[in-house]
Amino acid sequence: MRGMKAIMALACCLITAWAMSGCATSVTEPARKARLQVIPDKVVIGPQLLKEPVKFSGSGFGSKEMVVVEMVVPPEVEMKGVKKGEDVGLAYGTCDEAGNFEAAMAPTATLNWFFRTEWSPTLAPDLKQAKPLPPARYEIRATGLDSGAVGQAYLEVVSAPSPAPKK
Repeated sequence: MRGMKAIMALACCLITAWAMSGCATSVTEPARKARLQVIPDKVVIGPQLLKEPVKFSGSGFGSKEMVVVEMVVPPEVEMKGVKKGEDVGLAYGTCDEAGNFEAAMAPTATLNWFFRTEWSPTLAPDLKQAKPLPPARYEIRATGLDSGAVGQAYLEVVSAPSPAPKK
């Protein structure tokens, strides 16, 4: 009788494994190509960015999908609290029915990632110790969290114009 139970248990295991192996076949869809626009696409790091933050607009994502906008940090740029090779989150938004989204950088994101400021114990930004992003062309990516759709654009950080010489 014990032998019959062992055979039945083994048969059940084999049938279950066989049935599950048939369910494991899945087709992986390639990520959709989305579109991203950075507004404006050229900035000077200065107080104006806090009044008029960088905005993002995109299309080609899923309906009602959440989208995360990140800056790809070049290896030569150091970000406090961020490991080399990690990107930094700039903004996020939720798409409309057609898969379009708009988002703007929050002041804390602008201060942390563009000004690279230090913070006081009372959580006030210490702009005297800020190390603004160096002038360069930075890759910006928007990724749909459900679809995996990715849009790519660039933000150019330029130096402030030199003041006109006094006569």
